[in-house]
Amino acid sequence: MTDKMLKFVKIGQQTPPKRDVGDRKDDFNEIYDDFIKQKAEEQSSRCSQCGVPFCQVHCPLSNNIPDWLKLTAEGRLKEAYELSQSTNNMPEVCGRICPQDRLCEGNCVIEQSGHGTVTIGSMEKYITDNAWEKGWVKPIEVKFEKDQSVGVIGAGPAGLAAAEQLRKNGYKITVYDRYDRAGGLLIYGIPNFKLEKYVVERRTKLLKDGGIEFVHNFEVGKDATLDQLRKKT
Repeated sequence: MTDKMLKFVKIGQQTPPKRDVGDRKDDFNEIYDDFIKQKAEEQSSRCSQCGVPFCQVHCPLSNNIPDWLKLTAEGRLKEAYELSQSTNNMPEVCGRICPQDRLCEGNCVIEQSGHGTVTIGSMEKYITDNAWEKGWVKPIEVKFEKDQSVGVIGAGPAGLAAAEQLRKNGYKITVYDRYDRAGGLLIYGIPNFKLEKYVVERRTKLLKDGGIEFVHNFEVGKDATLDQLRKKT
């Protein structure tokens, strides 16, 4: 394993480079550029593959971080993506806005030993953005459609995740939201320099392609009561 991993002693910590100041002055887009493949594999190879992975322990989703770092270091990016998305409905969002410094990266063993943490958030963003680019991210395919429907109130991150999981189990899903776009705080609360809107809209379109229906500008309790929604088939 040492030929691919445990390179934190020889290779220093590195984050993706910031975009040129001249470019950043003209827009409000994300600050950082993406990792190139070589740098992504290099930085993921710094992982020490701990027996007790504190990065995973301190991740609210229990993401299998050491394994998808190892797969990335070995150039097995499709497998890395499949493992990443198996515990996370929106890994490309978490890679951008999750407080890694207080969670996975802050509890990384090599960070505690003074070698500088593995840049887990940047790697998660790289893995998923690469998967989108390669066409590996596919809409939900329901094998056994249930004759039951579920209404999800609110198209924020929790609502979107719930809708996706229920749809995967074959339910007909309708998501109701009072605003004109899905995403909640991901759209209306987080500025572009942290999370560009296309990232969220791309994910929402994927859910629509998977058969989830969205009803916007609809306020539950005002445009319809809960009892009225319950009577819908």
